[in-house]
Amino acid sequence: MLSAPPHTSACLCAASTLRAPRDLKTLTARERSVLLLVALGMGNAPIARRLGITERTVKKHVTALLGKLRVASRLEAALIAHLQHHEICRRPTAEPPAPENPWQAAPGAAWV
Repeated sequence: MLSAPPHTSACLCAASTLRAPRDLKTLTARERSVLLLVALGMGNAPIARRLGITERTVKKHVTALLGKLRVASRLEAALIAHLQHHEICRRPTAEPPAPENPWQAAPGAAWV
């Protein structure tokens, strides 16, 4: 009977941990941008040039998103980005505008 290599269960455990839902809503728009570029394998300097920010700012964003995602490395963050790409790229939904009241005068308009 064939058995799985000893590291297989550890890999499966790590994969299920990374697939666990993360509260991605806590990431700012800039942190999401940085995360997606990290997932592409970009380093801090190229990310800084791409986004027009300093490398120090990129490092701060990476540190913040690692903390928010509860991961220890860029690799883990990149895996989450790939596994939950649809959630990261989803645009936040805004409240639909309230319908205008046709009986209300426009600001500055006078009733005739």
